[in-house]
Amino acid sequence: MGIRNQACFTLSRWLMPPPTERTIDYGAYGDWRHDSLSKSWSAFSDSNILDKEVLDFGCGDGPLSLFLAQEKRPRRIVGVDLNAMGIMRAKAALAQTQLPEGIDVEFLLGSTDQLPVTDQSFDTLLAFDCLEHVMSPREILRDWYRVLRPGGRCLIEWFPYKGPWGPHMENLIPIPWAHVIFGECAMFRAAEKIYDLPEFIPRHWDLDEEGKKKPNKWRAWSSFEEQAYINKLDIPTFQTLAQEVGFQITRHELHSFGGSRVRQAIGRRMMNVPLLGEYFVSYVIIELTRPPQ
Repeated sequence: MGIRNQACFTLSRWLMPPPTERTIDYGAYGDWRHDSLSKSWSAFSDSNILDKEVLDFGCGDGPLSLFLAQEKRPRRIVGVDLNAMGIMRAKAALAQTQLPEGIDVEFLLGSTDQLPVTDQSFDTLLAFDCLEHVMSPREILRDWYRVLRPGGRCLIEWFPYKGPWGPHMENLIPIPWAHVIFGECAMFRAAEKIYDLPEFIPRHWDLDEEGKKKPNKWRAWSSFEEQAYINKLDIPTFQTLAQEVGFQITRHELHSFGGSRVRQAIGRRMMNVPLLGEYFVSYVIIELTRPPQ
């Protein structure tokens, strides 16, 4: 193990906190996810949902779709995800959910080629906490444009790659900006070693259907491209792609750290530093509009 690999492993092992309940218990994760997405929705206007036809892109197990169907009264909401198990769970949750009369909710298994819906069939498209996982962003943006009606909107909550936790590996590598400090390969080699430690407690996504720890998947990868989970998309590239597809960027808000007022103030100030600012962006709120005909 090289110096950077060893340093990343040693520091990660030393900093690693005990797992939270939501990472080891799927039921607790579902409750947390519902609350988190409900809070995320507060950044947007209910008028984008009321009596609208809505597509929930990357819906996962369906918590956002079901929350909006219960609370914001869309005419119709369709959740789409690549994960077959997630769609199965979403359908099971739908069967147990009491919805207001007249609201149609459906969950569909998607593919990497094209959304399984017709052209210009939705007023609003939601993409919460999933844009960073889209490995072909240009093609997906084109498909978003295709399925929206003229004047339709994409509402996006995005955690860009350059931010402190951009790689989404903090359960194994609890070091902010580890991808900048150590590099991708060192992170994967450290994660591989940590996963095999006797004291490592598997999270619910590390367990198979029988509750046994899955084989060490981190051995298979040395980069995010190989992993095909994080796209490394930066903010200027996203803006360029969205405009090339034909969208108007009608809202673009950068948000930095949470925590204390001092920490928040430092984050806001650093976001404005040329070249370095994007590294201090935790998440972005974006609204794209397909121009009216």
